[in-house]
Amino acid sequence: MQDNSVKKLTYGGLMIALVFVATAIIPQIPIPFTEGYIHAGDSMIFVAAILLGWKYGAIAGGLGSSLADLYLGYTHWVIPTLIIKGIMGAIVGFVVKDMENSRLAKVKKLLTVIISVGWIFFGVALKNYLAAKLENFQNLELANYLIEKFKLKGMGELQALFDKVQTSLLVAIILIPLFIVILSLVLKKQGKEMASVSNLMGMTLAGLWMVIGYYIAGGILKGNMIVPIFSVPANILQFVGGLIIAYPIILGLKRTKYIKNI
Repeated sequence: MQDNSVKKLTYGGLMIALVFVATAIIPQIPIPFTEGYIHAGDSMIFVAAILLGWKYGAIAGGLGSSLADLYLGYTHWVIPTLIIKGIMGAIVGFVVKDMENSRLAKVKKLLTVIISVGWIFFGVALKNYLAAKLENFQNLELANYLIEKFKLKGMGELQALFDKVQTSLLVAIILIPLFIVILSLVLKKQGKEMASVSNLMGMTLAGLWMVIGYYIAGGILKGNMIVPIFSVPANILQFVGGLIIAYPIILGLKRTKYIKNI
């Protein structure tokens, strides 16, 4: 038991380092709208949480990601990232852990419903908010602010940007909850043999939380709830990319003797 605890602590420290490296060292894609960036760090958060459990997932996600923000000079994001990515890691680990535990089944089902329904309301609210602002372009002060903020060439580019974000939100509103429902049905039908499907569900739910969390945090930091909307598609792309990277890594590691003995 003691050896197992030491091994988990060792792996936990390693995962904090891997989250940091995947976030801060591997080249990132800047997001000019929020002065943030797209990175591969989410994949290592998923790996840590699924292999080591929700506590280690929360610690690796929160510490590794916030240290990366600090290292890259995004000091104003350190605290929000610590909270958002910590909860993100906890959600993944909680959803995939102890699938045979009937006491947790109802809680997990409730969590799935809350995040899925919350995502739909969140997406619809953002889309309607964006549409209202689009209709209000007679307000030249708002339009000029956005054009200057995003370094656009004029009203035409701003209109195109609004349309692109609205389309992305509409697609995400429809497809992501549908994906979760399908996964839930498959998991219920196949049972323990499809435990890997629960990994996908956990990563998806955690990713949705991350998108919502960063939108709220961005609005608070910027003092403007419209600017962070333009980072939502990038954050969706980030967690989907992290899921794609993490899934084969997890399947491969679970077959090794090192992970089986944790």
